[in-house]
Amino acid sequence: MLFFLVLNAYFFIFMFRYSARIKDPLNSSKYLLIEGTEMFFILLFATGTLALSSSGGGHGSGGGFNLQAIRLLLLEVALLMSLFVCQERPKWGIGTVMYLIFILWCVYSLTYCSSFEYGIRYILKYLYPLIIMIVASAIIRDEKMFLALCVWARRVAIVSIIIEFIPGISTILGGTFWYATAMNLNYASITVISFALYYFYGKDKKDLIMAILFVLPSIVMVHRSGMLAIFVAIAVFMFFKHKWVSVPYIAVVAAAALAVVFYVPAVHDKMFWKDTENELTISDVRSGAITSDDIRNNGREALWEILENEYYIGHEMRGSGIGSCQKYLYENPAIVKQTHGDYVQMLCDTGRIGFVLYILIAIVIIVHCFIVCVTDYIPEYIKCCAMIVASSIAGCYAAMYSENVVTYTMASTGYPFALYGVMLGMLSKVGKPKYQYSERGLNF
Repeated sequence: MLFFLVLNAYFFIFMFRYSARIKDPLNSSKYLLIEGTEMFFILLFATGTLALSSSGGGHGSGGGFNLQAIRLLLLEVALLMSLFVCQERPKWGIGTVMYLIFILWCVYSLTYCSSFEYGIRYILKYLYPLIIMIVASAIIRDEKMFLALCVWARRVAIVSIIIEFIPGISTILGGTFWYATAMNLNYASITVISFALYYFYGKDKKDLIMAILFVLPSIVMVHRSGMLAIFVAIAVFMFFKHKWVSVPYIAVVAAAALAVVFYVPAVHDKMFWKDTENELTISDVRSGAITSDDIRNNGREALWEILENEYYIGHEMRGSGIGSCQKYLYENPAIVKQTHGDYVQMLCDTGRIGFVLYILIAIVIIVHCFIVCVTDYIPEYIKCCAMIVASSIAGCYAAMYSENVVTYTMASTGYPFALYGVMLGMLSKVGKPKYQYSERGLNF
Protein backbone atom coordinates (compact mmCIF):
# COMPACT_ATOMS: atom_id res chain seq x y z
CA MET A 1 0.00 0.00 0.00
CA LEU A 2 2.89 2.37 0.81
CA PHE A 3 4.51 1.76 -2.61
CA PHE A 4 1.12 2.35 -4.22
CA LEU A 5 0.68 5.74 -2.53
CA VAL A 6 4.27 6.89 -3.14
CA LEU A 7 4.22 5.97 -6.83
CA ASN A 8 0.94 7.74 -7.48
CA ALA A 9 2.18 10.79 -5.58
CA TYR A 10 5.23 10.96 -7.87
CA PHE A 11 2.98 10.82 -10.92
CA PHE A 12 1.24 14.02 -9.90
CA ILE A 13 4.40 15.69 -8.62
CA PHE A 14 6.17 15.30 -11.96
CA MET A 15 3.05 16.13 -13.95
CA PHE A 16 2.92 19.63 -12.48
CA ARG A 17 6.66 20.26 -12.35
CA TYR A 18 8.11 22.59 -14.96
CA SER A 19 11.13 20.35 -15.66
CA ALA A 20 12.98 17.22 -14.62
CA ARG A 21 16.35 15.62 -15.31
CA ILE A 22 17.10 12.21 -16.79
CA LYS A 23 20.16 10.47 -18.22
CA ASP A 24 20.55 10.72 -21.97
CA PRO A 25 19.69 7.23 -23.35
CA LEU A 26 22.22 7.77 -26.16
CA ASN A 27 24.99 8.98 -23.87
CA SER A 28 24.85 7.86 -20.24
CA SER A 29 27.49 10.42 -19.21
CA LYS A 30 25.10 13.27 -20.01
CA TYR A 31 21.79 14.40 -18.59
CA LEU A 32 18.75 15.71 -20.40
CA LEU A 33 16.56 18.51 -19.12
CA ILE A 34 13.03 17.44 -19.96
CA GLU A 35 9.50 18.64 -19.25
CA GLY A 36 7.72 17.47 -16.13
CA THR A 37 4.99 15.82 -18.21
CA GLU A 38 7.64 13.83 -20.10
CA MET A 39 9.07 12.54 -16.82
CA PHE A 40 5.55 11.73 -15.63
CA PHE A 41 4.89 9.65 -18.73
CA ILE A 42 8.23 7.82 -18.59
CA LEU A 43 7.55 6.87 -14.96
CA LEU A 44 3.98 5.76 -15.69
CA PHE A 45 4.96 3.74 -18.78
CA ALA A 46 7.92 2.01 -17.15
CA THR A 47 5.97 1.01 -14.03
CA GLY A 48 2.92 -0.47 -15.76
CA THR A 49 4.04 -3.93 -14.62
CA LEU A 50 3.91 -2.99 -10.93
CA ALA A 51 0.95 -4.55 -9.16
CA LEU A 52 1.75 -3.05 -5.74
CA SER A 53 -0.67 -5.50 -4.22
CA SER A 54 -0.35 -8.52 -1.99
CA SER A 55 -2.42 -10.39 -4.56
CA GLY A 56 0.19 -9.78 -7.24
CA GLY A 57 -2.29 -8.39 -9.70
CA GLY A 58 -5.78 -8.98 -8.52
CA HIS A 59 -6.51 -12.56 -7.44
CA GLY A 60 -9.60 -12.91 -5.37
CA SER A 61 -13.33 -12.95 -5.58
CA GLY A 62 -13.49 -9.78 -7.55
CA GLY A 63 -16.29 -8.17 -5.59
CA GLY A 64 -16.25 -4.39 -5.71
CA PHE A 65 -13.20 -2.37 -6.73
CA ASN A 66 -9.99 -4.09 -5.69
CA LEU A 67 -6.63 -2.33 -5.55
CA GLN A 68 -5.84 -3.03 -9.20
CA ALA A 69 -9.13 -1.53 -10.32
CA ILE A 70 -8.35 1.57 -8.25
CA ARG A 71 -4.82 1.74 -9.67
CA LEU A 72 -6.15 1.46 -13.23
CA LEU A 73 -8.70 4.19 -12.60
CA LEU A 74 -6.06 6.49 -11.07
CA LEU A 75 -3.73 5.95 -14.03
CA GLU A 76 -6.49 6.85 -16.46
CA VAL A 77 -7.39 9.96 -14.46
CA ALA A 78 -3.72 11.00 -14.29
CA LEU A 79 -3.28 10.49 -18.03
CA LEU A 80 -6.36 12.56 -18.84
CA MET A 81 -5.21 15.32 -16.47
CA SER A 82 -1.81 15.42 -18.19
CA LEU A 83 -3.53 16.38 -21.46
CA PHE A 84 -4.48 19.69 -19.86
CA VAL A 85 -0.92 20.27 -18.62
CA CYS A 86 1.19 19.33 -21.65
CA GLN A 87 1.86 21.92 -24.34
CA GLU A 88 1.06 19.81 -27.42
CA ARG A 89 -2.26 18.48 -28.64
CA PRO A 90 -2.85 14.75 -29.24
CA LYS A 91 -2.11 13.37 -32.69
CA TRP A 92 -4.74 11.09 -34.17
CA GLY A 93 -4.03 8.16 -36.46
CA ILE A 94 -6.16 5.52 -38.13
CA GLY A 95 -5.48 3.14 -35.22
CA THR A 96 -6.69 5.71 -32.68
CA VAL A 97 -9.90 6.30 -34.62
CA MET A 98 -10.52 2.56 -34.97
CA TYR A 99 -10.01 2.03 -31.24
CA LEU A 100 -12.40 4.87 -30.43
CA ILE A 101 -15.10 3.24 -32.60
CA PHE A 102 -14.61 -0.01 -30.66
CA ILE A 103 -14.95 1.82 -27.32
CA LEU A 104 -18.14 3.51 -28.49
CA TRP A 105 -19.56 0.07 -29.33
CA CYS A 106 -18.62 -1.15 -25.83
CA VAL A 107 -20.38 1.87 -24.32
CA TYR A 108 -23.45 1.12 -26.43
CA SER A 109 -23.42 -2.47 -25.15
CA LEU A 110 -23.91 -1.09 -21.63
CA THR A 111 -27.52 -0.40 -22.61
CA TYR A 112 -28.31 -4.12 -22.67
CA CYS A 113 -25.68 -5.66 -20.35
CA SER A 114 -26.61 -7.69 -17.27
CA SER A 115 -24.59 -5.56 -14.84
CA PHE A 116 -23.72 -1.87 -15.26
CA GLU A 117 -20.99 -2.12 -12.58
CA TYR A 118 -19.16 -5.00 -14.22
CA GLY A 119 -19.65 -3.37 -17.60
CA ILE A 120 -17.96 -0.16 -16.47
CA ARG A 121 -15.12 -2.13 -14.92
CA TYR A 122 -14.41 -3.93 -18.17
CA ILE A 123 -14.70 -0.79 -20.24
CA LEU A 124 -11.98 0.73 -18.04
CA LYS A 125 -9.70 -2.16 -19.06
CA TYR A 126 -10.41 -1.61 -22.75
CA LEU A 127 -10.14 2.15 -22.33
CA TYR A 128 -6.62 2.26 -20.88
CA PRO A 129 -4.76 1.53 -24.17
CA LEU A 130 -6.76 4.25 -25.96
CA ILE A 131 -6.06 6.86 -23.29
CA ILE A 132 -2.35 6.10 -23.00
CA MET A 133 -2.09 6.09 -26.80
CA ILE A 134 -3.66 9.55 -27.06
CA VAL A 135 -1.56 11.00 -24.23
CA ALA A 136 1.67 9.51 -25.60
CA SER A 137 1.06 11.22 -28.94
CA ALA A 138 0.87 14.58 -27.17
CA ILE A 139 3.75 14.21 -24.70
CA ILE A 140 6.45 12.14 -26.42
CA ARG A 141 7.68 13.82 -29.60
CA ASP A 142 11.36 12.99 -30.16
CA GLU A 143 13.83 10.14 -30.44
CA LYS A 144 15.49 10.50 -27.05
CA MET A 145 12.19 10.39 -25.15
CA PHE A 146 11.14 7.33 -27.17
CA LEU A 147 14.42 5.61 -26.26
CA ALA A 148 14.06 6.63 -22.62
CA LEU A 149 10.68 4.86 -22.52
CA CYS A 150 12.22 1.70 -23.96
CA VAL A 151 15.29 1.73 -21.72
CA TRP A 152 13.39 2.37 -18.49
CA ALA A 153 10.67 -0.18 -19.29
CA ARG A 154 13.41 -2.75 -19.81
CA ARG A 155 15.19 -1.83 -16.59
CA VAL A 156 12.01 -2.32 -14.59
CA ALA A 157 11.44 -5.65 -16.38
CA ILE A 158 14.93 -6.77 -15.37
CA VAL A 159 14.09 -5.98 -11.76
CA SER A 160 10.96 -8.11 -12.07
CA ILE A 161 13.01 -11.10 -13.25
CA ILE A 162 15.46 -10.65 -10.36
CA ILE A 163 12.62 -10.58 -7.84
CA GLU A 164 10.93 -13.62 -9.39
CA PHE A 165 13.94 -15.91 -9.73
CA ILE A 166 16.30 -15.07 -6.87
CA PRO A 167 15.26 -17.13 -3.81
CA GLY A 168 14.13 -15.09 -0.83
CA ILE A 169 13.54 -11.82 -2.65
CA SER A 170 10.14 -12.91 -4.00
CA THR A 171 9.06 -13.72 -0.44
CA ILE A 172 9.99 -10.26 0.79
CA LEU A 173 8.73 -8.29 -2.23
CA GLY A 174 5.89 -10.56 -3.29
CA GLY A 175 3.06 -8.70 -4.99
CA THR A 176 5.28 -5.83 -6.16
CA PHE A 177 4.88 -6.94 -9.77
CA TRP A 178 2.00 -8.58 -11.56
CA TYR A 179 2.01 -12.35 -11.34
CA ALA A 180 4.01 -14.40 -13.83
CA THR A 181 1.29 -14.77 -16.48
CA ALA A 182 1.00 -11.02 -16.97
CA MET A 183 4.75 -10.49 -16.79
CA ASN A 184 5.46 -13.05 -19.52
CA LEU A 185 3.07 -11.18 -21.82
CA ASN A 186 4.93 -7.97 -21.03
CA TYR A 187 8.23 -9.66 -21.84
CA ALA A 188 7.01 -10.09 -25.44
CA SER A 189 7.16 -6.29 -25.81
CA ILE A 190 10.47 -6.05 -23.94
CA THR A 191 11.99 -8.78 -26.15
CA VAL A 192 11.25 -6.93 -29.38
CA ILE A 193 12.35 -3.64 -27.79
CA SER A 194 15.70 -5.30 -27.11
CA PHE A 195 15.91 -6.61 -30.69
CA ALA A 196 15.05 -3.14 -32.00
CA LEU A 197 17.75 -1.50 -29.88
CA TYR A 198 20.22 -4.11 -31.14
CA TYR A 199 19.46 -3.58 -34.82
CA PHE A 200 19.02 0.20 -34.82
CA TYR A 201 21.52 1.36 -32.19
CA GLY A 202 24.94 -0.11 -32.80
CA LYS A 203 24.29 -3.86 -32.57
CA ASP A 204 25.43 -3.96 -28.97
CA LYS A 205 25.62 -7.61 -27.84
CA LYS A 206 24.11 -6.55 -24.53
CA ASP A 207 20.80 -5.86 -26.29
CA LEU A 208 20.87 -9.25 -27.99
CA ILE A 209 21.53 -10.97 -24.66
CA MET A 210 18.64 -9.05 -23.12
CA ALA A 211 16.33 -10.18 -25.93
CA ILE A 212 17.20 -13.81 -25.20
CA LEU A 213 16.91 -13.25 -21.44
CA PHE A 214 13.26 -12.18 -21.70
CA VAL A 215 12.35 -15.26 -23.72
CA LEU A 216 13.49 -17.61 -20.95
CA PRO A 217 10.93 -16.93 -18.15
CA SER A 218 7.95 -18.17 -20.18
CA ILE A 219 9.89 -21.35 -21.04
CA VAL A 220 11.07 -21.93 -17.47
CA MET A 221 7.56 -21.27 -16.10
CA VAL A 222 6.01 -23.32 -18.93
CA HIS A 223 3.63 -20.50 -19.85
CA ARG A 224 2.28 -21.39 -23.27
CA SER A 225 0.49 -18.11 -23.97
CA GLY A 226 3.63 -16.18 -23.06
CA MET A 227 5.73 -18.31 -25.41
CA LEU A 228 3.19 -17.83 -28.20
CA ALA A 229 3.17 -14.06 -27.72
CA ILE A 230 6.97 -13.86 -27.73
CA PHE A 231 7.53 -16.09 -30.75
CA VAL A 232 4.82 -14.33 -32.80
CA ALA A 233 6.25 -10.93 -31.83
CA ILE A 234 9.77 -11.98 -32.87
CA ALA A 235 8.53 -13.41 -36.18
CA VAL A 236 6.63 -10.20 -37.05
CA PHE A 237 9.61 -8.07 -36.04
CA MET A 238 11.92 -10.08 -38.31
CA PHE A 239 9.50 -9.72 -41.21
CA PHE A 240 9.29 -5.94 -40.74
CA LYS A 241 13.05 -5.65 -40.43
CA HIS A 242 14.14 -7.93 -43.27
CA LYS A 243 10.98 -8.19 -45.42
CA TRP A 244 10.96 -11.37 -47.57
CA VAL A 245 14.59 -12.00 -46.70
CA SER A 246 13.27 -12.70 -43.20
CA VAL A 247 11.75 -16.05 -44.17
CA PRO A 248 14.86 -17.98 -42.98
CA TYR A 249 14.83 -15.99 -39.71
CA ILE A 250 11.14 -16.77 -39.18
CA ALA A 251 11.81 -20.43 -39.96
CA VAL A 252 14.50 -20.43 -37.27
CA VAL A 253 12.05 -18.87 -34.79
CA ALA A 254 9.40 -21.48 -35.68
CA ALA A 255 11.94 -24.29 -35.38
CA ALA A 256 13.04 -22.97 -31.97
CA ALA A 257 9.43 -22.83 -30.82
CA LEU A 258 8.76 -26.41 -31.95
CA ALA A 259 11.98 -27.60 -30.31
CA VAL A 260 10.90 -26.05 -27.02
CA VAL A 261 7.44 -27.63 -27.23
CA PHE A 262 8.63 -31.14 -28.09
CA TYR A 263 12.04 -31.42 -26.45
CA VAL A 264 11.64 -29.52 -23.16
CA PRO A 265 9.91 -32.15 -20.99
CA ALA A 266 8.02 -29.72 -18.76
CA VAL A 267 6.62 -27.85 -21.78
CA HIS A 268 5.77 -31.07 -23.65
CA ASP A 269 3.93 -32.53 -20.66
CA LYS A 270 1.91 -29.34 -20.16
CA MET A 271 1.11 -29.00 -23.87
CA PHE A 272 -0.07 -32.57 -24.51
CA TRP A 273 -1.91 -35.26 -22.61
CA LYS A 274 0.65 -37.68 -21.23
CA ASP A 275 0.91 -40.97 -23.10
CA THR A 276 4.07 -42.84 -22.14
CA GLU A 277 3.54 -45.55 -24.75
CA ASN A 278 3.13 -43.17 -27.68
CA GLU A 279 4.68 -39.78 -26.93
CA LEU A 280 4.00 -37.11 -29.55
CA THR A 281 6.93 -35.83 -31.61
CA ILE A 282 7.65 -33.35 -34.39
CA SER A 283 7.04 -36.19 -36.86
CA ASP A 284 3.40 -36.19 -35.74
CA VAL A 285 3.17 -32.52 -36.69
CA ARG A 286 4.45 -33.27 -40.19
CA SER A 287 2.03 -36.13 -40.65
CA GLY A 288 -0.93 -34.19 -39.24
CA ALA A 289 -1.49 -36.79 -36.52
CA ILE A 290 -1.94 -34.22 -33.74
CA THR A 291 -5.52 -33.08 -33.12
CA SER A 292 -7.12 -30.70 -30.64
CA ASP A 293 -7.94 -33.71 -28.45
CA ASP A 294 -4.22 -34.25 -27.87
CA ILE A 295 -3.65 -30.73 -26.51
CA ARG A 296 -4.21 -29.91 -22.88
CA ASN A 297 -6.60 -26.96 -22.52
CA ASN A 298 -6.88 -27.11 -18.71
CA GLY A 299 -10.67 -26.93 -18.86
CA ARG A 300 -10.74 -23.83 -21.07
CA GLU A 301 -12.94 -25.33 -23.79
CA ALA A 302 -15.50 -26.55 -21.26
CA LEU A 303 -15.68 -23.07 -19.72
CA TRP A 304 -15.88 -21.42 -23.16
CA GLU A 305 -18.77 -23.71 -24.10
CA ILE A 306 -20.67 -22.70 -20.95
CA LEU A 307 -20.16 -19.01 -21.63
CA GLU A 308 -21.04 -19.30 -25.32
CA ASN A 309 -24.27 -21.16 -24.53
CA GLU A 310 -25.16 -18.58 -21.91
CA TYR A 311 -24.19 -15.31 -23.60
CA TYR A 312 -23.30 -15.81 -27.28
CA ILE A 313 -25.72 -18.26 -28.88
CA GLY A 314 -28.84 -16.30 -29.72
CA HIS A 315 -26.96 -12.98 -29.37
CA GLU A 316 -24.35 -13.48 -32.09
CA MET A 317 -24.28 -9.99 -33.56
CA ARG A 318 -24.47 -7.78 -30.42
CA GLY A 319 -23.47 -10.15 -27.64
CA SER A 320 -25.07 -9.97 -24.19
CA GLY A 321 -23.44 -6.72 -23.13
CA ILE A 322 -20.04 -5.73 -21.80
CA GLY A 323 -19.13 -7.31 -18.45
CA SER A 324 -21.65 -10.17 -18.73
CA CYS A 325 -19.01 -12.91 -18.62
CA GLN A 326 -17.16 -11.33 -15.72
CA LYS A 327 -20.36 -11.01 -13.69
CA TYR A 328 -21.20 -14.68 -14.31
CA LEU A 329 -17.73 -15.92 -13.32
CA TYR A 330 -17.38 -13.73 -10.23
CA GLU A 331 -20.80 -14.63 -8.90
CA ASN A 332 -20.29 -18.39 -9.29
CA PRO A 333 -17.78 -19.44 -6.60
CA ALA A 334 -17.33 -22.92 -8.09
CA ILE A 335 -15.98 -21.51 -11.37
CA VAL A 336 -12.66 -19.83 -12.15
CA LYS A 337 -12.72 -16.02 -12.19
CA GLN A 338 -11.32 -15.49 -15.70
CA THR A 339 -12.34 -16.78 -19.13
CA HIS A 340 -8.72 -17.52 -20.15
CA GLY A 341 -9.73 -16.48 -23.65
CA ASP A 342 -10.30 -12.83 -24.50
CA TYR A 343 -11.84 -13.61 -27.88
CA VAL A 344 -14.53 -15.83 -26.35
CA GLN A 345 -15.31 -13.12 -23.81
CA MET A 346 -15.39 -10.48 -26.56
CA LEU A 347 -17.85 -12.52 -28.61
CA CYS A 348 -20.07 -13.14 -25.59
CA ASP A 349 -19.96 -9.53 -24.36
CA THR A 350 -19.88 -7.48 -27.56
CA GLY A 351 -20.83 -9.99 -30.26
CA ARG A 352 -19.37 -10.38 -33.70
CA ILE A 353 -19.50 -6.63 -34.25
CA GLY A 354 -17.28 -5.89 -31.23
CA PHE A 355 -14.95 -8.78 -32.07
CA VAL A 356 -14.46 -7.62 -35.66
CA LEU A 357 -13.90 -4.02 -34.56
CA TYR A 358 -11.22 -5.14 -32.11
CA ILE A 359 -9.45 -7.26 -34.72
CA LEU A 360 -9.57 -4.33 -37.16
CA ILE A 361 -7.67 -2.20 -34.63
CA ALA A 362 -4.67 -4.53 -34.89
CA ILE A 363 -4.92 -4.81 -38.66
CA VAL A 364 -5.01 -1.07 -39.35
CA ILE A 365 -2.19 -0.36 -36.88
CA ILE A 366 0.06 -3.10 -38.28
CA VAL A 367 -0.61 -1.89 -41.84
CA HIS A 368 0.07 1.70 -40.76
CA CYS A 369 3.35 0.62 -39.16
CA PHE A 370 4.33 -1.28 -42.30
CA ILE A 371 3.71 1.81 -44.45
CA VAL A 372 5.88 3.83 -42.06
CA CYS A 373 8.67 1.25 -42.35
CA VAL A 374 8.74 1.30 -46.17
CA THR A 375 8.45 5.10 -46.56
CA ASP A 376 11.87 6.47 -47.54
CA TYR A 377 11.78 9.93 -45.96
CA ILE A 378 10.73 8.76 -42.48
CA PRO A 379 13.69 8.66 -40.02
CA GLU A 380 15.05 5.31 -38.85
CA TYR A 381 14.13 5.85 -35.20
CA ILE A 382 10.44 6.16 -36.12
CA LYS A 383 10.70 2.98 -38.18
CA CYS A 384 12.27 1.34 -35.12
CA CYS A 385 9.24 2.40 -33.05
CA ALA A 386 6.85 1.16 -35.75
CA MET A 387 8.45 -2.29 -35.75
CA ILE A 388 8.14 -2.56 -31.97
CA VAL A 389 4.48 -1.52 -32.15
CA ALA A 390 3.50 -3.96 -34.91
CA SER A 391 5.30 -6.96 -33.42
CA SER A 392 4.15 -6.30 -29.84
CA ILE A 393 0.52 -5.92 -30.88
CA ALA A 394 0.72 -9.10 -32.95
CA GLY A 395 2.12 -10.94 -29.91
CA CYS A 396 -0.62 -9.64 -27.60
CA TYR A 397 -3.37 -10.51 -30.06
CA ALA A 398 -1.98 -14.02 -30.51
CA ALA A 399 -2.01 -14.61 -26.74
CA MET A 400 -5.63 -13.40 -26.47
CA TYR A 401 -6.80 -16.71 -27.88
CA SER A 402 -6.18 -18.48 -24.58
CA GLU A 403 -5.21 -15.79 -22.07
CA ASN A 404 -6.65 -12.80 -20.20
CA VAL A 405 -4.52 -10.19 -21.95
CA VAL A 406 -7.14 -7.45 -21.56
CA THR A 407 -7.29 -8.05 -17.81
CA TYR A 408 -3.55 -7.38 -17.63
CA THR A 409 -3.85 -4.27 -19.82
CA MET A 410 -1.43 -2.13 -17.75
CA ALA A 411 1.30 -4.74 -18.21
CA SER A 412 0.35 -6.05 -21.66
CA THR A 413 -1.59 -4.08 -24.28
CA GLY A 414 -0.78 -0.73 -22.66
CA TYR A 415 2.83 -0.95 -23.89
CA PRO A 416 2.40 -1.41 -27.67
CA PHE A 417 -0.55 0.99 -27.87
CA ALA A 418 1.39 3.63 -25.94
CA LEU A 419 4.27 3.26 -28.38
CA TYR A 420 1.83 3.62 -31.28
CA GLY A 421 0.91 6.98 -29.77
CA VAL A 422 4.63 7.79 -29.51
CA MET A 423 5.01 6.94 -33.21
CA LEU A 424 2.17 9.31 -34.09
CA GLY A 425 3.72 12.07 -31.98
CA MET A 426 7.12 11.68 -33.63
CA LEU A 427 5.59 11.46 -37.11
CA SER A 428 3.87 14.81 -36.57
CA LYS A 429 7.31 16.43 -36.31
CA VAL A 430 8.52 15.00 -39.62
CA GLY A 431 7.86 17.16 -42.66
CA LYS A 432 7.18 15.53 -46.00
CA PRO A 433 9.83 16.32 -48.62
CA LYS A 434 8.92 19.15 -51.00
CA TYR A 435 9.23 18.39 -54.67
CA GLN A 436 10.18 20.99 -57.27
CA TYR A 437 10.07 20.75 -61.04
CA SER A 438 12.96 21.88 -63.20
CA GLU A 439 13.79 21.66 -66.85
CA ARG A 440 15.87 18.55 -66.22
CA GLY A 441 13.23 16.71 -64.25
CA LEU A 442 12.04 16.17 -60.73
CA ASN A 443 14.23 17.50 -57.92
CA PHE A 444 13.96 17.78 -54.17
